[in-house]
Amino acid sequence: MNPMHTSTRFRTTALLLGLCLAPAIRAEQGILTFVFGPSSQEAARQSAHAAAAAARHWLQTAGATVELRRAGSPDAQHIGAAMGAKEMDQAFNDTALAAREADPPSFLISLESAAQTAALNPGVRIVVAALNSPPFSSDGERALEHLAEICQDRAVRVLVLDAAEGAKSVPNAALNALTVKTGGAWIRQARALEPNLAMMAPADESTAPPAPAALAQPASAAAEAAAPGAIPKFEIPVHIRFMRTSGTGSTSESIMDREADFGVTVTGQAIGAYPVAFGSAEVSYEANDSHQPLQGLVTVESPLNALKFDIDDNTNTYQAHARITAIVRNAKGAAIWTGRRDVNARGPKSKLETRRQGSMFFMRAVSLPGQGPFTLEAKVEDLLGGTTGVIQTPLRVGRNAPGLVATDALVVRPFKGSADKFEADQVLSYDGEVLCPVLNPVFRAEEPIDLQVYLRLYPDIHGAPLDMSMEVLNAGRVVARIPLPFKGAFASEARDGASSEVGGRVENITGAEAKEFPYLANLKGAKLPPGDYQGVISIRQAKSVIKRLVPFKVVGNAPAQPVEVAGLPKTSSGPHEDVETAEVVLPEIEPATVDSSGLKMRLEEQKTLWDEAAKNAMGYLDRLPNFRCTQETHRFTAPLKSPDQLKEADSFKDALMYEGGKVQYQRIEINGVKPENADLTKTGVAARNEFGSMLRGLFDTDTAAAYKWAGRSMAMGVLCQVFEVEVSKPKSNFVMNIGGTREHVAYSGRVFIDEETGMVRRLTIQGVGLPKENSLQSPALSLDYGMVKIGQNDYLLPLRSVLQLRHAKAFVRNETVFGGYRKFDAETQIKFQN
Repeated sequence: MNPMHTSTRFRTTALLLGLCLAPAIRAEQGILTFVFGPSSQEAARQSAHAAAAAARHWLQTAGATVELRRAGSPDAQHIGAAMGAKEMDQAFNDTALAAREADPPSFLISLESAAQTAALNPGVRIVVAALNSPPFSSDGERALEHLAEICQDRAVRVLVLDAAEGAKSVPNAALNALTVKTGGAWIRQARALEPNLAMMAPADESTAPPAPAALAQPASAAAEAAAPGAIPKFEIPVHIRFMRTSGTGSTSESIMDREADFGVTVTGQAIGAYPVAFGSAEVSYEANDSHQPLQGLVTVESPLNALKFDIDDNTNTYQAHARITAIVRNAKGAAIWTGRRDVNARGPKSKLETRRQGSMFFMRAVSLPGQGPFTLEAKVEDLLGGTTGVIQTPLRVGRNAPGLVATDALVVRPFKGSADKFEADQVLSYDGEVLCPVLNPVFRAEEPIDLQVYLRLYPDIHGAPLDMSMEVLNAGRVVARIPLPFKGAFASEARDGASSEVGGRVENITGAEAKEFPYLANLKGAKLPPGDYQGVISIRQAKSVIKRLVPFKVVGNAPAQPVEVAGLPKTSSGPHEDVETAEVVLPEIEPATVDSSGLKMRLEEQKTLWDEAAKNAMGYLDRLPNFRCTQETHRFTAPLKSPDQLKEADSFKDALMYEGGKVQYQRIEINGVKPENADLTKTGVAARNEFGSMLRGLFDTDTAAAYKWAGRSMAMGVLCQVFEVEVSKPKSNFVMNIGGTREHVAYSGRVFIDEETGMVRRLTIQGVGLPKENSLQSPALSLDYGMVKIGQNDYLLPLRSVLQLRHAKAFVRNETVFGGYRKFDAETQIKFQN
């Protein structure tokens, strides 16, 4: 008898027995959260079915909480006990399928958000991660280590459901360590989920989360404890801001009673060793519901020129290494949310001066319990230079009115890919262009001001037109009032099926009427004397009024002077003049428009980045170490008339060995069994071009690919420059084998290039022009590359590929996943015999 099979059956029996003997899960025992990540279609289906069944069991006691999340989305869906079984199954299935193609960084962000939200609930706190474990980079492994610390301190248990085919998955070391440290479990079979959950919920479990001493103490005490006797140095400027993205309505008072109550910006003195910025207080008419969660973006900004850069003269490259930590504390000083990210800035030495002109950003979506009060805290550590920057500030948000909601307003600027370092799970974008928050906007008095303010509006789409204006205040006095035209129509065919995008997500649509209206106001060309200013944006709809405040500073040695705009007459605003009636002239505010020409890559920049990507692609294989991995392919088919009704036809698993620049494949499984025991009568379409051949062919000068810049987009957790490409048939490197005949296929597609490294992160192509008599038509291929840790270093390697086409009267889709990357060193042993 096989002892391994015996052991598996024994454990399964024990778990099923544990389900029967385990105490019933009480309502006060807390929250169960499911996070779905990348997986195969069959694994997603099995995991979703098991998770829905477990959720129904958990909700049998009134008051229990279940949340549903997926990689790539910061939102959580609340699953209630009143939801029908069919509806619940559909919700879980849709979520699992939507997460299948997510990248590892987005999965880690969603998992962290789920764990930190669970930590705020009383009682048992369990997070189930359902996925086929992808390989992680060094940054990913550090993120999992940090998450394990958070879960340990706050009694959150993590279970990983990795329902790989045949239940033969090898636990990912970093994910498995997370389950071990948190008292969770690694589950290989979907049917074992419920028994494991029952074992995770003992009856005597504490109903209140512990207050971890390390996180609950004040920031200054934590810093002193980290280095006893040391005098901390705070040489790195750092800023933190919370941008509210949604909220409930409130009841407003008469605007005439609160016209002057705009709030102020206060600069505080250092408390101990910590500089404190009190931020800005905005008009609040009546507080929002204090029981509703506060959702928004925690954003940290710090200049890159404050870091130490190491230069390698041998390779002509630079490198900087920093760590950003963001904390939200409640009124008692306890940390209720913590985010941490290591930031590695590296690149060619020739681009160092450009990099020094940028900033590093950390942006993470969070959901906080109630409306506060909360305190924001940020810390930036230069891990090469040994310097630190820390800041604390109260969390301030704008309030909303009945039927009228707006996000907090942010000063923004165009993202500079060659300079900025962006670490985020969401991206602010407008008209397809990425924007960076400017948390400490400072302008020079000698130069014209270019002030861009971004917010999103959620008006009553059936109500009165919006009336918007902006006032500029200096030292509490109104310098000027400027109207902000709102030209967007609430019901517009042009907006049918579209809205603004945040992190690639399109949302807030009701039929053909957009509910979300992004707004970007540009204040260009004004010259203002030095001083502290506030721009106060007033948004009115019928009787509802809300205000948003954006402080900014003007510095320089220019003497006090009238407000001046190029091409317009000067106006006086002396101290004895009534500024309420003076003819103040400021440049026009440009609502909902962006000068795209100023944001696009110049032709010479496009060529430089393309040439760098080509150089990397042509030498890609030469930089890889010797390694081994697995390549698992699942082939699905469906009728042409219903391509969404895919059914798995077969599957293959290969052992892949890369050594000395050559790739070797060995078939180890067919449909879950060894090749010698498999039915080989079935054949299908296969592709083996992921390890550099497709990229190398695309960038080969003989291919003569035509390219043009298309914009920016996130790919595999990295903000990339996107190029559209076209390759003609005579020079195409996309080749189909049809009945033993090689057919070159013309294609077009998109290439996603990481501007910092010049490496391709994603490639999508669509073949065209095949002869009609061929049985294969409309081939399409996508390749996703991510950073994978092999040994002690990270390498860019394929994580997933999808090939789909029409074969005769069927639709065929091949999904290939790579995993189990490990270093391989060839060794020669010589043995001597007596």
